[in-house]
Amino acid sequence: MNIFLVGPMGSGKSSLGKKLAKRLDKKFIDTDKEIEKKENKTINEIFENDGEGYFRKKEKDFLNNIPNSLNMVIATGGGIVTDEENRKKLKENKVIFLNASVKRQFKRISKSDKRPLLKNVNKLNKLKELYDQRMDFYKEVSNVEINVDKYKSKDILSEIIKELDEKN
Repeated sequence: MNIFLVGPMGSGKSSLGKKLAKRLDKKFIDTDKEIEKKENKTINEIFENDGEGYFRKKEKDFLNNIPNSLNMVIATGGGIVTDEENRKKLKENKVIFLNASVKRQFKRISKSDKRPLLKNVNKLNKLKELYDQRMDFYKEVSNVEINVDKYKSKDILSEIIKELDEKN
């Protein structure tokens, strides 16, 4: 069974996912990076040239082609939960919701130009809007919720592993 990390942008899905995979001796993949490789474009270029709808389709296709039996750690894009079929697929696996406050998200991503949904908008307002829109979906698909504001990275990792052990 795969372990998926979901949560808003800037919650640490990719960085924690790599560490978690290493700790659990599993392969790690990041859905955004895999889509970039397959499309030979950055996420920004995909959004600019093809639109968000195209990206969401590619995200869905990628997710649906991951066998549940692979036993990997998979970091997802923040918006993967907005699609009902994606939520069904996620629920067939272990899902960890990394819940980061809007303030923490902003602190982590404010200098990044790799977030297409934050281009030419008030970043703080957009982060709040996305957080509010997606919160119920994150909670719906997850087996475990970790408030990442409360912990340092190594402690988040320990908390995830403890929660996974308890859920088995």
